[in-house]
Amino acid sequence: MRLEFATAAWMCLCVCSVNGAADEPISLRYRFEPGQVVRYSVSMRDDYKIQVGPASDEPYTEQESVKQYRVLSVNDDGSARLELLLESAKLTVVNDGQKQAFDSTANNNENPAFAPLQNMLGKPHLQVTASTTGVLSDIKLLLDGSEKPNDISQSALDAFVALPQEPIAVGTSWREDLDVPVKVSETLSKTIKVQRRFHLLSVENDRATIQFETKILSPINDPDEEIQLIRRPTRGTLLLDLKRGVMVSKVVTLDNTVTNFGGGPSVMTLKQRHVERLLETKTAAAISDAGN
Repeated sequence: MRLEFATAAWMCLCVCSVNGAADEPISLRYRFEPGQVVRYSVSMRDDYKIQVGPASDEPYTEQESVKQYRVLSVNDDGSARLELLLESAKLTVVNDGQKQAFDSTANNNENPAFAPLQNMLGKPHLQVTASTTGVLSDIKLLLDGSEKPNDISQSALDAFVALPQEPIAVGTSWREDLDVPVKVSETLSKTIKVQRRFHLLSVENDRATIQFETKILSPINDPDEEIQLIRRPTRGTLLLDLKRGVMVSKVVTLDNTVTNFGGGPSVMTLKQRHVERLLETKTAAAISDAGN
């Protein structure tokens, strides 16, 4: 009887200890070191199904790239000035039955459609200040706007999502509000309210799993406005290394359909899968030494 009581008491103590640890607030923060270089592999595929009147098409875009951010300096509050660079890229575009491909490792990239991408490879194309909670400010383009491919350039900032200001427990949620411009006419635009919602799903082995989704809050009654937001309602999962303060991986998916845009019978469905994974993290000095 004493043995059974002792065993039960020990199990109760263990359960209480585990629950206490799970409920303990955790500080989610990005961390930066001067000269640090953080690299990611990026894989993305967009699949479209488009029907406009009797005409239909199923175009797709596929990307494989490696990007990095380099920490130029770190401020007293832990925020850092970063410089972003695209190391390599493979891109396949299929539209109206025609296929175009780009490979930065090849020497035959003469297609003028990919000239902006070719010009930005290996060059710092963006500087930004990132706070320890992922707030981005003072964004400076280092290349001309005409040399900035939208899709890949936008993904340069995807290593950061908004983190809560205060320590939180597992199971806690937080939000980020955004204003997104939508064109109403050639000369007029309006602002759409968008909200990103985050949820701390678990913490294990010093890694936090965060789920997120994007919701469009403003009512939209015009399909021509809705089609401009077709890429917005994403959802996904992010893994954050709490000790190093870097994103380890992120998976984002999208499945959205818009109908009756363009003033006639039409349907567009977009399915997307976007995966980023952390590669080796080094200092700028180490990279320089390796190259010598």
